[in-house]
Amino acid sequence: MKSVIVTGASSGIGKAATVMLANSGYRVFGLARSYDKLKMLELPAENYVPVKFDITRPETFGAIVNDIAAQGDIFGLVNNAGYVEPGAIEDIGMEDLRAQFETNFFGLVGLTKQVLPIMMQRGEGRIVNTSSMAGLISLPLIGAYCASKHALEAVSDALRMELWNTGIKVVNINPGVIETNIHAVTNSKTALLKEKSRFSRAYKKYLEDVSSGLPANRVAGAIVEAISSPDPKPRYVIGSGREKAGLRLRRYIPDRLFYSQVSKRLT
Repeated sequence: MKSVIVTGASSGIGKAATVMLANSGYRVFGLARSYDKLKMLELPAENYVPVKFDITRPETFGAIVNDIAAQGDIFGLVNNAGYVEPGAIEDIGMEDLRAQFETNFFGLVGLTKQVLPIMMQRGEGRIVNTSSMAGLISLPLIGAYCASKHALEAVSDALRMELWNTGIKVVNINPGVIETNIHAVTNSKTALLKEKSRFSRAYKKYLEDVSSGLPANRVAGAIVEAISSPDPKPRYVIGSGREKAGLRLRRYIPDRLFYSQVSKRLT
């Protein structure tokens, strides 16, 4: 039974991926800060092991990975932990900006570096990074989040080339708006802090727009394919037809036209 680590496994995409992978015959080590939520997943013990984990505490990564490796070789790593702290560049605090990078980028890279030697020894493996369409295109009000995902895209591309012909595949998952609690940590805080911002109306509209989206299972299905396929795609883009069309058209729309049209939504 191949072992797969999933971070952010207690909710949203991570939870859906954990359930789908376990039901597909993998032994999933579900990692998250809330151990109580992890234990609530009703999965067979032979297919699921909950592990308390904080992506912002890199000093714990080595011991956790070694403990998992002692229970069986690690075949897959699904780097899914992440969150969005909305805020225009003029509004968002430096601490909030750094915190997003700590979770969405530095923690992810640090954990990957711990798992990579084990995969190298095996001569096979899958590193699946939950990125975002925001890693492929920048949008207002979530500039810090976009920056963290752009950084992830750059590192993933470099790692993909560095691991060429090693048997280890690097795959990015790029969802659009998905039904998850990715904003739950910051919604009330955002509404409170941005009341006096010149973008206050735009924030309210933004939070309404992201309140619904595609089901998390759609993304989980792509993650399972990335883990299971002998030759997975380098990138899986999951979103509505409108989102995918916008992403494709961005390549051909002149910069000034794109900026002016998107900026109109801020008023």
